[in-house]
Amino acid sequence: MSIYFLMLLIMIILLYKGIIYSFCYSPKKIKVISAIALFLMTFRCIALIILFIIQNQSYLYLLKPMVFTNVLCIPICGIASVFIFARNNKIKLKKVLFLSVMLCTVYLIFIYKSPANINISKLYGYTIELKFKDYYYIPMLIVSSIFVIKGIKLFNETYSNKLGAILIIISSCITLIAVLLTSINTDFAWLILSDISWIITMDYALIKFKR
Repeated sequence: MSIYFLMLLIMIILLYKGIIYSFCYSPKKIKVISAIALFLMTFRCIALIILFIIQNQSYLYLLKPMVFTNVLCIPICGIASVFIFARNNKIKLKKVLFLSVMLCTVYLIFIYKSPANINISKLYGYTIELKFKDYYYIPMLIVSSIFVIKGIKLFNETYSNKLGAILIIISSCITLIAVLLTSINTDFAWLILSDISWIITMDYALIKFKR
């Protein structure tokens, strides 16, 4: 079993746990926000597994909208985690949902407008590469930088969850490094590590609601 496929299986397990934690333990507002993020990442993971195991490249282009949903999931995970670890009960669900809808709209327009190439790799099976991939990487760099700052600020707050703040900082730093390394065409799936780190952060945030 390849390391890449093992990482995808780990993602599936963590996502399953996160979805269970969300529906079983979290309050209504967090349930909605976390479900959006976790299901978006689940779509990405399923698409990557299909690309890895499938032998025929017919119709793989249809997976393009699913493959890059981490660019949506990470901001939503970050926002939810900051609220939870700050122990802030004043989440304005309408604003978060509006932001999520706006992000999804921009994402779908970008995916529709951006041509993509389907390549084959010995490590990952088939891969989908966007022609305008810089417009995919830059928002992730900006968002991750913001959450590094948010995480540091959160860590210094008196009543915040310190471990949670550290997880936000670590996940953001991993994402920054992963995007930079991926942009210079390294052969390892660094962005999967970024995905896993944010799922772990989200899972820890959700399990805090368990009594």
